[in-house]
Amino acid sequence: MSAQHHDVEKLCKRINRIEGQLRGIRKMLENDKPCDEIIIQLNSAKAALQKISQIVLEDHLDHCVVDALQAGEGSVKIESLKRALSQYTKMV
Repeated sequence: MSAQHHDVEKLCKRINRIEGQLRGIRKMLENDKPCDEIIIQLNSAKAALQKISQIVLEDHLDHCVVDALQAGEGSVKIESLKRALSQYTKMV
């Protein structure tokens, strides 16, 4: 199922904020800011990306996997969920 159930506009706004954070981090590097301040900002951006991944993963489970299970076509989506979880856990 390829229908989008998550709020694309909200996710894009989150991505825009992350892009702004990354531009800020680049400026911090260029301006030789203290390493600890840079790391704090990097971790903030990482957490924001993780949140987007969590939202998309939950959507995949709530809609794609559940819909496939109800339609009796769960095995393919279960494998898809396993791949998604594997990728998600690499981020953590």
